[in-house]
Amino acid sequence: MPAAKPSKTAITRAISAWKESGLEVGGMEIAADGTIRITAPVDKSAPREQRVGPKQWPNR
Repeated sequence: MPAAKPSKTAITRAISAWKESGLEVGGMEIAADGTIRITAPVDKSAPREQRVGPKQWPNR
């Protein structure tokens, strides 16, 4: 017997439950066996500090 395909309703319920728990959806995978896997987004790197003027090289 082949694996059951996840329905649109099952996917919607999984995403709704994920969001109701206070998490953000970063990605989603649906495996061949019908497993629905939702992942959180990856942390963004800290913004770089912007310089006001040109780079100053050290004096020798």
